[in-house]
Amino acid sequence: MSKNLMRAAVTFMIVLVLIAVVGKLLALQLPQGSGSSSGGGYGESVALLNIEGVITGDSAGSGPFGAAVGASSVDLCNKLYEIRDDDSIRAVVLRINSPGGSAAASDEIFRAVRAVSKADKPVVASMGDVAASGGYYIAAACDYIYANPATLTGSIGVVFELINWDEAAGKLGIRSETLHAGQYKDIGSPWREMQPDERAAMEAMLKQVHEQFIRAVDEGRQPLDEAGVRKLATGMIYNGEDAAANGLVDSLGGLQEAKVKARALAKLDADAPVEEYGVGSFWDVMFGASASSRQLDPALLGELGAVLAARQALESRYGSAGLGTLSRGLYLNTLLRDLVVR
Repeated sequence: MSKNLMRAAVTFMIVLVLIAVVGKLLALQLPQGSGSSSGGGYGESVALLNIEGVITGDSAGSGPFGAAVGASSVDLCNKLYEIRDDDSIRAVVLRINSPGGSAAASDEIFRAVRAVSKADKPVVASMGDVAASGGYYIAAACDYIYANPATLTGSIGVVFELINWDEAAGKLGIRSETLHAGQYKDIGSPWREMQPDERAAMEAMLKQVHEQFIRAVDEGRQPLDEAGVRKLATGMIYNGEDAAANGLVDSLGGLQEAKVKARALAKLDADAPVEEYGVGSFWDVMFGASASSRQLDPALLGELGAVLAARQALESRYGSAGLGTLSRGLYLNTLLRDLVVR
């Protein structure tokens, strides 16, 4: 590498680090809560809240610069309870584009949505490309649901996936030794066949979670009775038209129709503002800086430098496209160990 090229690379990395630090410092100067465009103090409004990606029980802020990855139940529930307590917000539009995720996290968000609705703040769902399994679980809590004709939704079921490496390991001469106290402590081990009693225990647990899913849909979807929900709770995926015909959604329409409906249910003027809730400043979006934080991590420079250096090393080995594929695969693989609704 020539000296000029090396100098340019070093300069580029220094600039990136400086931008990150400046963004963090600027965010710290914002008044607490100013990262939210919730409409507080600016008259009655409708809050727009986006639910995108795999639903997890993790806290937000797991991206390279602290930005949220997927739909965090911690983050979404915090926002929903803030909305419930904000007198300036009269209704909510949930824009859902999620294939599902954690059963527990989906139920947490479901309960938070119900809390908003019970506070006399109508909640209207607008389904995007997909709002299935955990995505539908959340939608079922809403007072009214719109789906596009091509939306994929439903999938009221539960799945638990395991990979069994026993046969492949035997061919490679690999043997796993597992020590455990408690008969079922290593249930689901990928290194051996699942025993009949273990399979029965897992299936019973899945059935319980499935029943929880069915009860939640029955609670939220007034057009359907329990028998109707059970008939649809086969794990089948429906498009928007079929979902409207069988009662899983109320009407066909998009985000604009959802906004109009939310205003109407809340008895607001037709031009009442609909404002995206919880959107931070430019620096928050870029670097995940928290406006409510009051302390600057003294190790920030070192951490950012390490992240940039690691990314550069990975890109050198795998290329930028390969790095994206690798990171997605690693993220999705962690979900195989969790109980998921999808």
